[in-house]
Amino acid sequence: MFGTIMSILTGLNVIFIVFVLFFERAESSRRFVWLLILFFLPGAGGILYILLSGHFFTGSHRMKQMSAVTKGIFEPVLNEQRSYIFWNSERISPGVVKDYLPLIRMNLNSSDSLIVSTDTTEVYTDGKDFFEALCGELEKAEKTIFMEYFIFHEDKIGKRIMDILCRKAGEGVVVKLMYDDLGSLFTKTKFFRRLNAAGGQARPFFQIRVGLPFTLNYRNHRKLTLIDGKIAFTGGMNIGDEYANQSKKRHLNWRDTVVRMTGMSVLLMQGNFLMDWYFQDAWMDRAKTIEHARKYFPGELLGDVKEIIVNEGPALWRKLFSSDAIPTQIVTAGPNDMRKADIENALVKMIMSAHESVYLQTPYFTPDDEFSMALRIASYSGVRVEIIIPRDWDKWYMRDASYEFVREMMGDGVKFYLYPGFIHSKMMVVDGKVATIGTTNIDERSFNLHYEQNVFFYQEAFAAKCENIFVKDRGKCLPASEEYFHSKFILRRAVWSFCKLFSPLM
Repeated sequence: MFGTIMSILTGLNVIFIVFVLFFERAESSRRFVWLLILFFLPGAGGILYILLSGHFFTGSHRMKQMSAVTKGIFEPVLNEQRSYIFWNSERISPGVVKDYLPLIRMNLNSSDSLIVSTDTTEVYTDGKDFFEALCGELEKAEKTIFMEYFIFHEDKIGKRIMDILCRKAGEGVVVKLMYDDLGSLFTKTKFFRRLNAAGGQARPFFQIRVGLPFTLNYRNHRKLTLIDGKIAFTGGMNIGDEYANQSKKRHLNWRDTVVRMTGMSVLLMQGNFLMDWYFQDAWMDRAKTIEHARKYFPGELLGDVKEIIVNEGPALWRKLFSSDAIPTQIVTAGPNDMRKADIENALVKMIMSAHESVYLQTPYFTPDDEFSMALRIASYSGVRVEIIIPRDWDKWYMRDASYEFVREMMGDGVKFYLYPGFIHSKMMVVDGKVATIGTTNIDERSFNLHYEQNVFFYQEAFAAKCENIFVKDRGKCLPASEEYFHSKFILRRAVWSFCKLFSPLM
């Protein structure tokens, strides 16, 4: 019996190895890691490959079938903008939009990201300030509250926000909360059921089912709050005490970035949220028909979106961008998209367009070959490439893998700074002209396996604000030096190199 089982496992292992060698389309480094796992962990390696490789589940058939319906909502507007930029690019006024038209065009074509206006912004770098502002706006909600978070803790801040949501639902406000089932694994289900009992709706994203855990690898890493279709909060912070440095369990000196936005960009994010909400119903087979899917997108949303369309070419830009509005694109990416790396592509395009500076903040730094090469080329071209990473980490294996990348890239002229604590901010500024704030880490999981969202702002004033935040943070940091890394004990450096080997899976 035992021999039969071993023969079956060996046979399956050979099949997986052949598949990786001849049919796997990932980059060579990722394939090599899986070959190592399959070789050293026969049987278990095959199970890990099914669960974690990213090939065996990207969404149900119904989710893919219905995605055409949701895409069709914005298709007329997308076609209008694509047409205008193609035929009238020379008529666009000089400025940041014109300078970054290739990036804007790429986002329009590859990720269907409309360019719209953001009327006002406020950037929060302190968790306490963010949660106070968030709770204040939630209290004032009159029609809708939509929230989407990777982590929603049942702690002091989590309970405070849940109390507000339940009270607002009881007052007749439409409240929808989506939380990631794995990210919020340690939050009791009955905590979220409070909202359902109060008249709102709380729903897990890709609920992990015992016996069919194929969704384990595909998590919703987005962080978003939308209030009355007028106000949006998005960035790196989840819902929990640790993000405000009030956790009794974790003491990391947490530093993060969230932006509050108003304007047409909020409407686009609301559309994206409704798509995510609808996708979950489609996956759970609650959405039975295409006609049923249309009910998820109310007429007022469609009417407001259609207001973006202007038939007169120059008037399109005058309507979108008043003198003080910020031209904006919201780029989303996820494993069910045909092009998974839309956000990474946009970040790489930003880096490749740099003439003077690239300033980046990220909690993890295990870039793939494309992202690494973009940073190296920028540095070799004389661009100042500066990256802030944590000094204190929440995951030791991410630290060790990141340190090996840092050690290597410092030799290419890229400068790194260690923040005194855990910097969880995901922000990049290029040439003081264009900036992005979002949820995407510089690692393989964010680039290809997680559902992410980044907002791209095309305005010098806003970019200067983000650059000032970077410079202020940099002043608190310890500059990383090659001597620091080379002076470490050889076994310590060996561990870094070993962890880097598995970075394609992190």
